[in-house]
Amino acid sequence: MKLNQQCIQILDFLMEQEDFKNIGYISNSLGCSERSVRYSLEKIDIFLHEQTLPALIRHTRKGVLLPEKNIVNPVVSKFKQQITPKKYRYSQEEVQQFLLLKLLLSEDVLPVTYFEEVLFISRSSVLNHLRAIEGELFLNNLDLSHQPRHGFLVTGNLITKTSLFARSFLRFINIREFYQFLDSENSLSKKGELFFYNLFEMEVLQEVNREAHSVEENMTRAMDEQLYLTLIAILLKQHEAKADFQFTADFVAVDELDKALETIIGSLKQYQYGREDEAVIEAFVTGICEKMGEIYQVDFVHGDTDFYTQIKAHIKLMIRRVRAGVIIENPIFNEFMRDNREIFMRVKESLEALKPLLPISVSSQEISFLAIYFASEVQRNKQTVEMKPNLLIICPEGVAVSKMIAIQLKRMFEFESIQTIGLRKFKRAMMNDFDFVISTVDLPDMQDSKVLRIHSYLQKEDMELLQKHLRMKLVKSDKQIINKFSKILAIIGENTQINNLSKLEFDLLEALISDEGETPKRIIPPFQFTEEAIVMEETCSTWRKAIKLGTKCMEQLDVIETSYHEKIIHNLKVYGPYMVVAPGVVIAHAGASDGVLMDGIGVTIIEDGIMFFDRYEEPVHVIFTLALKTKEAHLIVEQLMKLALNEEKMQKIKMASSKRDIYHYVKSAIFE
Repeated sequence: MKLNQQCIQILDFLMEQEDFKNIGYISNSLGCSERSVRYSLEKIDIFLHEQTLPALIRHTRKGVLLPEKNIVNPVVSKFKQQITPKKYRYSQEEVQQFLLLKLLLSEDVLPVTYFEEVLFISRSSVLNHLRAIEGELFLNNLDLSHQPRHGFLVTGNLITKTSLFARSFLRFINIREFYQFLDSENSLSKKGELFFYNLFEMEVLQEVNREAHSVEENMTRAMDEQLYLTLIAILLKQHEAKADFQFTADFVAVDELDKALETIIGSLKQYQYGREDEAVIEAFVTGICEKMGEIYQVDFVHGDTDFYTQIKAHIKLMIRRVRAGVIIENPIFNEFMRDNREIFMRVKESLEALKPLLPISVSSQEISFLAIYFASEVQRNKQTVEMKPNLLIICPEGVAVSKMIAIQLKRMFEFESIQTIGLRKFKRAMMNDFDFVISTVDLPDMQDSKVLRIHSYLQKEDMELLQKHLRMKLVKSDKQIINKFSKILAIIGENTQINNLSKLEFDLLEALISDEGETPKRIIPPFQFTEEAIVMEETCSTWRKAIKLGTKCMEQLDVIETSYHEKIIHNLKVYGPYMVVAPGVVIAHAGASDGVLMDGIGVTIIEDGIMFFDRYEEPVHVIFTLALKTKEAHLIVEQLMKLALNEEKMQKIKMASSKRDIYHYVKSAIFE
């Protein structure tokens, strides 16, 4: 049995008492709820039993007494040594992650001493780490409030706090390990012990988990992991604030916490429209499917009834969610935009055309989910696949992402069937029904060769891994090229020594099915870009000032108006640092109607770098300020994205000693 920090604190307290102490006295002395004290005492009883130590003495009226302290004390002291700084030294990243999650989950002021004791760091270190997380809170319209002599508290919208908690938890924690902890009350890692035992009271967490399951059972569709954790967070806040709180389906909203819970549950359920609303939604879904169908020559309305039903259900839920203020972040937004910007823009244009039918303003994150649906269906219609093995995809990010993975697999591999399942519903027994289980998260409790770990958006290393286990097929209409594949391999084998046949097959296959060289060179439209649009600075104090360096320069060149800078800052505050497209690289931009006078590019180089608090967690050194006015300018975006993702070229730009060199590097990359 592993004791959490509160159990150890109660043990230390009882060690100092010479007489019985009741639950209320312990609760008041240590500043925790009576229910959590009772639960901790049960854990202490189990611990003492496992260590063959005398059990706690309980008295109906007097309370609890720890007997034979001279025997118990050495054992407890030895146990406590296992969690000293010498044994467990948390990384800077782990400390900041814990601070963020703990503050987001708490509605009470947390003293600095709490973090000192839990993390084994000094007061100054705690304060430095708190300053480091302020940026991410700011980008989500939340504030880190300091109350002198008391501590720190995150203030802001409750739904925003719980949504950020859910997104951050999924980024920081192996979600499979969390569910394993829920089942067994044991952590599989040092990091898990820090987070699970100190973020949650186990008894409350288990009760909240049951309540969340009851909500899910009453819904017409399963929650993805992000929505589930958002609900868990708001329920935990309810239990923390109200000792006697018990969730029921017919609860009445009284205070702010109740209203936030009501909002989240309402956004999870399928929204029940009246006849008029249903007719409007039907017209909108049909309209966007028809417009996208005209562009891609696919019958999205009648071709696949499952597709139409799924996207209609998604749009209904999206409208309800946006109205409620629940923010959902696409976990593969940057990767998807890198390869599918064109279909994203087509969806965005279709939404603009149908704006009178849509009762909400749709963010880029929400548009990307719709674009994934259409991209998956477009790819599905391009091929017929002869299937071989049975596959199961485990993906916590949601239906759209798992479907995208399935379609990507169909492009390259043959299989008999493919199914998807939510991480919480996956059980070990299911392994027997499938040839391979493909997971986008680590499964630390499942060490099996049938489990293949991939990224949420398939990368080359994933394809190399999958090729070792699945049968690869060539999706290509040119049969002459396909028939030559085996001959090429045979010739290479006869004339050279092959060290890695699997890698060679993959590289050849990628070259054969690529479309490079098959399309005519596209003409880049004219755009404003000169050495005067380049800024080189040694350092910059904030990301806002870094953005201003580029926009001010372009204002002076009459490329943009002042409002364009304001819109960029607004978008970063509302949607987070999505403009960080690669490690250390930002493409700062807004819409054509936000103050763009002509197509143009600016480049800002910051030698020391500046943090944007993005998922790469690296200082940004290069900021491309992009202003687009004409429709043809999307070609500039494509070339700029390729440049941003090319580490070798970006390194040359960062290390350039003059504006002239930077100008030539960027200009040549756009026109290559």
